[in-house]
Amino acid sequence: MSKAIDQLREQLEESEAVIDAIRQGSVDAVVVYHPSEQVYTLKGADYSYRILIEAISEGALVISPSGMVSYCNKRFAEMLKTTPRDLTGSSLYDCMGPGQMSVFKKLLHAGITGSVKGEIKLRAEGGSYLPTRFSISPLLMGDFRGACAVVTDLTEQKLIEEELGKHRSELERLVDMRTEELRKAKDELEHRVTQRTTDLMRANAQLSREILERQQSQVALQGERDNFRKLSDEFHILLNAISDTLILFSPDMEILWTNCEDADRLNDGLSEEVRQCRHGLLRELSAPSEDSPVTRCFNTGEKEVSVLTREGTVLDLRAFPIQEDGKVSRVLLLASDITEKMALQAEAMQACHLATLGELAAGIAHEINNPITGIINCAQILINECRPEQIENDIGLRIVKEGERIARIVRTLLSYARDGQQGQRQAATISELVAESVILTQAQMQKEGIELKTNTLDDLPELDINFQQIQQCFINIINNARFALNEKYPGRHENKILEITGEKVIISDHPYVRIVFHDRGVGISPRDLPLLTKAFFSTKPFGKGTGLGLNITERIITDHGGFLGFESDKGEFTRVMIDLPAKV
Repeated sequence: MSKAIDQLREQLEESEAVIDAIRQGSVDAVVVYHPSEQVYTLKGADYSYRILIEAISEGALVISPSGMVSYCNKRFAEMLKTTPRDLTGSSLYDCMGPGQMSVFKKLLHAGITGSVKGEIKLRAEGGSYLPTRFSISPLLMGDFRGACAVVTDLTEQKLIEEELGKHRSELERLVDMRTEELRKAKDELEHRVTQRTTDLMRANAQLSREILERQQSQVALQGERDNFRKLSDEFHILLNAISDTLILFSPDMEILWTNCEDADRLNDGLSEEVRQCRHGLLRELSAPSEDSPVTRCFNTGEKEVSVLTREGTVLDLRAFPIQEDGKVSRVLLLASDITEKMALQAEAMQACHLATLGELAAGIAHEINNPITGIINCAQILINECRPEQIENDIGLRIVKEGERIARIVRTLLSYARDGQQGQRQAATISELVAESVILTQAQMQKEGIELKTNTLDDLPELDINFQQIQQCFINIINNARFALNEKYPGRHENKILEITGEKVIISDHPYVRIVFHDRGVGISPRDLPLLTKAFFSTKPFGKGTGLGLNITERIITDHGGFLGFESDKGEFTRVMIDLPAKV
C-alpha cells in the first residue's frame, strides 16, 4: 500500500511540474494518453498569445469533448474562486449549477462543430453560483478535436438588470399614477363640457321652438300639406320595402292596395318561393271563402290568423280589421314566410321525440330482454335434455332462434333511438347498413306483401359515417318506397318489389359507393321532382307526411360529403340514389 501511495505522489509531482512548464511556455507541447481521450497543451511558440489570454478580463479555457479542462486562464479560475492548476485536467461538469449539466452538454456538443453562445450558471468554490455566458468555438490541434470557450461573468450585468427592473417598475407606477390623475382631470373637463353643452342645447332648443312657432303661424296650411305628402311617400316606400306581403281588401274583396307592386326591384332579398306564390296568393285570397282569414275578419271584426301551405312554402296569414263608424270598412292582410321557422321547430320536435323514444326504448328493451333471456335459457335446457332426433329438440332450436331474433330487433331499435344524435363516425359497410335498416321495416313489408331484393356486394369499400344518421336516411327512403308501392298495389302483386343495390362509382376522380333504392310504385311527376327535398313539401295526402324526411336526408348526406339524386317516371317507378365517399 505504501509503495502505491509513493508512486501516486511521484506522478502528482510530475504532473504539477508539467503544468508549471505549460503555464510558463517553456515547453512546446505535452500529450497525455488515456483510454478515452488525449489532451494537448498550448505550444510554447504561442507564448505571446498566452500572455494575451491571461491578460483579458474574461475567462478563457480549452475543453475536450468529454468536458475536461485542458487549459484555463487565471481569470476563469478567479471566477470559480480556485486556481488554474486545480481546474486544469478536471471535469467542467463538476462546476455546473443545478439543472445546467444537460444544457452545457448540448452547448458543448454544438460548439465542437460550430460557434455557439449560451448562458450557464456555474458553481464556485464555497457553494455560490455564478451566472456566465459561454462563447464556444471548435478547436483542432493535430489529432485533438475540442473547443475553446470565452466565459463572461454576468453577475454585474444581472445586478444592473435587476436594478433596472426595479426602476422600471417604479417608473411604471409613477406613469400609472400620473395617467390616473390625467384621466380624472379629463373626466372632470368632459363633465364640464357636457354640462355646458347641455345648457347651450337647451337654450338653442328654446330658440328653435320660438322660431318654429313663428314660421308655423305664417305657413301653417302649406306646411301641413307638404308634411302629409312627405309622410305619405315615406310610408309607401317603407311598406313596399317590407319583405312580408301586405294587402288591403274592401268589403267586396276588391284589392285596394298591395306592396307587391315593383317587388322584384324593391325586394331583391325575398326568397324565390315567396315571389312565385305572391300572385297565386292574391288570386286565392281575393275570392270570397268562409275559410279565408279576410272573410272571417270582415264577419267578426276581430284579428284572424291562419296558416297556408303552397308548394312547400308555409305562410303565416294575419288579417287586421280597420273600422270606421263602428263597422269594418277595410281589412289589412299580412302574409309572412315562416317556412324556415317551421322547419326549425319541426327539427326541434323531432329531436325531442327521438330523445323520448330513446328513453322508452331503453325501458322496453329492459322489460323484453329479461323474459326473452329466460325463454332462451329454458329452450336451451330443453335442447340439452333431448336427443337430436326428438321433435322437442327441434322445437327448442326454433325457440332459441326466434328469441335471438327478438333480442336483435330490440338492440337495433334501442341503438337507432338512442344514438341517432351522436356525432361520432365509424367505419361501416353497405351490407351492414342495409341489414340494420331492414330489421326495423322488414316485418311491416312482409305484412304489406312487399318483396325485398338486396344486392350489395361484399367487396364494396367501407364508408366513414355516422351509422345511425345514415340508417335514418335509409329508413326514410324505404318508408317512402313502401307508401308508393301500397298506393299502386293495395294488395299483393308480383311487381310489388323494392330493390336495394350497391356499386362502386368514380365521381371527380374520387371513389364513391352508390346505393340505389328502386321501387315500382306510383312514381313522381317531373314538376314535383325538383321540390322533393324542400322542407314541408310532400306528395303524400295531408296528414300522412310531414315533408321533412327527404329534407333531413339530403342534409345528412351532404354533411357526409355525398350526393342525393332522384329518377322517376310517373306511374312506373322511382329510383333514389345515394352517393357516399369511400373511406380512404
